[in-house]
Amino acid sequence: MADPAKRLTWRIVAATTALATAFTLTACSSSNDDSDANTLTLYSGQHEETAKSLAQAFEASSGIKVNVRAGKDAEMTGQIVEEGDRSKADLIITEEPGAMAGLDKNGLLSPVDKSVLAVPDQRFVPSTGNWVPWAARARVMFFDPKLIKEGDLPPSILDLTKPEWKGKFAYAPSGAFKSTTAYLINTIGKDRTLEWLKGIKENGVNEQSNGKVRDSVEAGQHPFGLSNHYYWYIMAKDKGGEANVTSRVHFMNNDDAGALMLASGAGVLKSSSKQKEAAQFLKWIVAADGGQKVLAENSPQFPLTPGVKSSYGLPDLKSLTFPVFDQASLQNTAEANDLLKQSGII
Repeated sequence: MADPAKRLTWRIVAATTALATAFTLTACSSSNDDSDANTLTLYSGQHEETAKSLAQAFEASSGIKVNVRAGKDAEMTGQIVEEGDRSKADLIITEEPGAMAGLDKNGLLSPVDKSVLAVPDQRFVPSTGNWVPWAARARVMFFDPKLIKEGDLPPSILDLTKPEWKGKFAYAPSGAFKSTTAYLINTIGKDRTLEWLKGIKENGVNEQSNGKVRDSVEAGQHPFGLSNHYYWYIMAKDKGGEANVTSRVHFMNNDDAGALMLASGAGVLKSSSKQKEAAQFLKWIVAADGGQKVLAENSPQFPLTPGVKSSYGLPDLKSLTFPVFDQASLQNTAEANDLLKQSGII
């Protein structure tokens, strides 16, 4: 049997080693929390590459480092709500307006300076003034001109529940589809929206993701599909231009829910101890020679500061017609999600 004294000594050494290891891990974690006043933590629901491009450019411009924690909108906002006043986030940028509206509704965002809110296209500025719109994505139809003429596409997505469209289109229950559902609840009511969703499930093909909607239409599997404009522009650029792509993009150019232009938001968390530095990021992200330039060069989303032109060949926002509404009103995404479940789409 081992000497009890030696056994006790071994236990003390093991415990000390474990404690030292735990302290080391904690120290590393703390360094990632960035208590340094010259470092901001950004929670991002945006595409990770876009978020990192913005962070790197802002650091080069301001000298303030930005550490990005990327995920889906729901993950990032859910984490902020769960963390509460102890949130590690100083800033958040999202894909969907509903994500920002939810945080705003819960009183988690700091007011944005009026001079910053005055910069982007005023059609997208939320009525609450607690977050700033900096990018937008249009709901569009991708179509195969070999299978359907652009002039024969339905003028409203509400028409898609009619028998003549059964099996003719694809869709995906993405974040933007959920935002569309929230918008419909606000405009035509909950009952009619649920009826519409059931009709979409009956008539359409659920491709699960916007990327698959794009690819399936491009492959001639569907005459058309509902998606966000930028997926097509990414594909066109990757293939060397429109001439090398079969499908086309149809901007509905009307006041229908199928023509929605959804704003991506940026906001400062009330719980952040770095309000001044975080506010500087908001000012930069809407500056024509700042975040808007980075966006225009790195993502086919619409820059929202007038005069900034995308390098992806997007149409000018002034040339498009779309519903103008309070982007802060899409705080009912949880209700929209419930309807999507009731309809059987998710």
